[in-house]
Amino acid sequence: MFAPIINSLIPLSLCIATGYLMNARKFLSLKTWQQLDKLNYYVLFPALLFLNLATAQMDLAQFSLAITVVLSVLLGVSAAIFIAYVVFKIHSDHIGVYIQSAIRFNTYVGLALVASLFDELGMVLFSLIIALFIPLINVISVISLTLKQGFDMRVLIMNLLKNPLIVACILAMAFNVSPLNLAVGIEQFLRQLASASLPLGLLCIGAALQFRLNAGEFSVIVANSLIRLMGVPLLAYGLCTLVGLDGIDRQIITLFFALPTAPTAYSLTQALGGNHLLMANIISMQTLLAMLSLPVILWLVL
Repeated sequence: MFAPIINSLIPLSLCIATGYLMNARKFLSLKTWQQLDKLNYYVLFPALLFLNLATAQMDLAQFSLAITVVLSVLLGVSAAIFIAYVVFKIHSDHIGVYIQSAIRFNTYVGLALVASLFDELGMVLFSLIIALFIPLINVISVISLTLKQGFDMRVLIMNLLKNPLIVACILAMAFNVSPLNLAVGIEQFLRQLASASLPLGLLCIGAALQFRLNAGEFSVIVANSLIRLMGVPLLAYGLCTLVGLDGIDRQIITLFFALPTAPTAYSLTQALGGNHLLMANIISMQTLLAMLSLPVILWLVL
């Protein structure tokens, strides 16, 4: 079983490494990488999410326990960090970074792995988790980043409405429960867009990697990454086992929490005045270490 895991991670790692080397060699300008990332975020990736959810045979009752476990872990981890923020008086510029590094997830890496290792049921469950929890994760992220400013419902709502992934998920789920059918031509069009999303997303992840660590931050960032990449997925695995959830449900949930944090966390942190340089370093460290931790976690669950 270990060979398929490694074979699934090799193309992901090579895509990320290729993006990093292309950027290091100035193959494309920084502005071009930003435009490609924007194209993926606003067009290609929403098309992929819509296609997966709009055409999936979803039964929410079938996945109710799995959804409850994911919700419990997300809220539990967020609550623990908020408590630490109060007890240990974490700087307000850092709390949003730590929250996002613990609960956001790299959907490009996740979908690429699920598509490679699991059947259609695995893709449906993973897509459902994305659809249901991207809005909640964004709400928690915005709240954590605006603590020093006080809670602003207007800022929160605007950030949610401007998120193309949330919009794509809502539209897809609405279409899924409607009596409408996706026209063949439209479906093929979406598939063409979707097919470009994952490789381009992985290249952009590699291009965005940066390591500008000082001695004081290094140990904190490594500890943060290990907790996220090993501690949180093991917590999720244990909770699944405790409530009697096994098989593909436990596998997908554990993989979900083993993913490195999302590169989009950098943009949100910068926009809302958090420590975006610390966020960039954590994103880079988690992405790099995930290529070592994911084989271990996947070997455990598979």
